[in-house]
Amino acid sequence: LQRWGFGARRILGIQSRVEGPVTPPTRGRLVVSNHRTPLDIVSLMCLFKGHFLANHKTRNAPVVGYAAELVGTLFVDREDKRSGANAIRAMRRLLEEKRTVIVFPEGTTHGGDEVRAFQRGAFLAAKGLDVEIVPVGLVYPEGHEFTEPPLGAHARAFLSRKVNRCWVQVGEPFDAQEAVRNEELVRARVQELVNQARERARAET
Repeated sequence: LQRWGFGARRILGIQSRVEGPVTPPTRGRLVVSNHRTPLDIVSLMCLFKGHFLANHKTRNAPVVGYAAELVGTLFVDREDKRSGANAIRAMRRLLEEKRTVIVFPEGTTHGGDEVRAFQRGAFLAAKGLDVEIVPVGLVYPEGHEFTEPPLGAHARAFLSRKVNRCWVQVGEPFDAQEAVRNEELVRARVQELVNQARERARAET
């Protein structure tokens, strides 16, 4: 998984500028991040080697969709209750096996630095399990986010640039049961990390 991430990062010219603790997991791990482009998966895969929970539409994305299937991405149609239930069960199995699952609880990509409300039930898969939450904030230069279709044009824009910078701020892990009880706690923590990443981006550009 990590080799795939490094290969994709080279092809897309992504320079991830990472700050914060990234340590090997000793138990199931749920990485929780804001979502600005389907290519977020590249930076996060390089860091965490996890399985992603992604919108089912990502499966049809040029290059990214095929690659996502290769690395065992869990696809979910958020409008389909059965699809959502199946995704939660699949996530739970991975967490029970002490694997890493990476989720974007906002549900879709957004422009700007505001972390939108998290989807209800984003952490149900971790309920009652010995799992840690790792919050992450991502920021890009203005205009690099995916906010309007088509996705193919977005991917080609990344490929056309020699360098695509991404600032990644990783927070301290905490017990997942806190997130199960209060999703807003996690959203607020991710927002803090996004703000910190943006400060770094402004200082470096």
